[in-house]
Amino acid sequence: MRRSPPAITAICFAIWLTACQLIGPTEGTNQSEDVVPTATVPAPTLEAAADTEEIAPVDEEPVDESGPLILTVWTSERHAPSSESPGGQVLLEQLAAFDEARPDIQVEVYVKRVSGPGSMLAYLRSAPTVAPDILPDLVLLDREALVQAASEELVVPIETLIDPAVVSELYPAAVEVGSVDETLIGLPYVLETEHIIYRTSIYKAPPVTFEAVLESPEPFIFPAGTIGKVNRTTLTQYLAAGGTLIDENGDPALDIDALNAVLDFTAEAREKGVIDPALFQLTDPAESMEMYITRQTSLAVTTSTNYLHEIEVLRSTSAAAIPNVDGIPFALATGWSWCVTTDDLDHQTAAMALLNFVLNPINQGEYTQASGWLPTQSRSLTVWGDGNEYAQFADQLLENAIMRPSATTIGETGMAIQQALEDVLIDEMLPAQATMKAVQSLTPESVEPAS
Repeated sequence: MRRSPPAITAICFAIWLTACQLIGPTEGTNQSEDVVPTATVPAPTLEAAADTEEIAPVDEEPVDESGPLILTVWTSERHAPSSESPGGQVLLEQLAAFDEARPDIQVEVYVKRVSGPGSMLAYLRSAPTVAPDILPDLVLLDREALVQAASEELVVPIETLIDPAVVSELYPAAVEVGSVDETLIGLPYVLETEHIIYRTSIYKAPPVTFEAVLESPEPFIFPAGTIGKVNRTTLTQYLAAGGTLIDENGDPALDIDALNAVLDFTAEAREKGVIDPALFQLTDPAESMEMYITRQTSLAVTTSTNYLHEIEVLRSTSAAAIPNVDGIPFALATGWSWCVTTDDLDHQTAAMALLNFVLNPINQGEYTQASGWLPTQSRSLTVWGDGNEYAQFADQLLENAIMRPSATTIGETGMAIQQALEDVLIDEMLPAQATMKAVQSLTPESVEPAS
């Protein structure tokens, strides 16, 4: 029988979570010196995932008479435990189950902004000197924030706290998403990638090659415009063809053969009316998804999250990798990772217990299916159900995915690729000429010889 204090905690916890959204400390705290937490002694490691057929029971531990340890967790609105969304409800139930299983740990979740004033990073920087008591033990960060947190040493590399067997269960792209300079900084939790959707009533086989798209009876819609350096569809096709962005010295590097292959396809697709220059007006995969839903096309690029959020209303629709030169599945992935921010060993131990619980393949599988994200472990996809075609496709795609390159890595090479695409689609420049123009826009030393 559980003791009275933990029981009361469980009741308060459930009410508190249901009352989401949760707001942390008052925003506008002045920034000061960066906090540099360091794990001086290894904490108990995160265990390898349990068998997906049954969630491993959590051993009951004697309740400390002084009360449960308070584990503070910061997350974003997109991943908040809340009864207002299917994914949020699942996470709410999982946290309540953890609270029941571990009366010695009381989880408190706060919703924070991802960027800007009042964001997780802003508080991690400023709070240590002005309000150290508000600092979290765990934070859920997107890829960009994770890199920034690692560079400022605001988090404890999780590689020092987990069983190496855990890493072997992750997709290679997930490991990349959670790593900085080959060190696993955060534990990858959810992933997102891009792929095509197509109507099976129109396409008898997945149009995953350039040749298949050129024979398409309907336009190929993708967001060719960009608010960055290069649109992600063309970038995916270029990298799938063996393209490079930087050389071993970190300088811009352009693969001539890879770019030629993509531009040859683009030029021919323009001539056949399969690709239209008007695509440069699109910058968001949600826009191409909307064009698909409104039946302006039967072949479009979208994100995995967009697709999963709309899957119930789509009919005669399947998914496949973005078409490329040889049709081998390839994708660029990004995602969110759990990061430890405390150097207190007891709190690290509690954080590892919570992560071991939410990343159990069953729990992760149920959350990702409900929330419309992709899991970071193959075994979690099996929880989506036997015969789930999308889960089978996603598993294959993620096995062949790499992390989406950062804006810094894309750099000048990405801008050159995007300009070459515009030269071919808008100015109707010959692919070979557009390629050479791209080469000339980079320094001679940065251009790789054609393979």
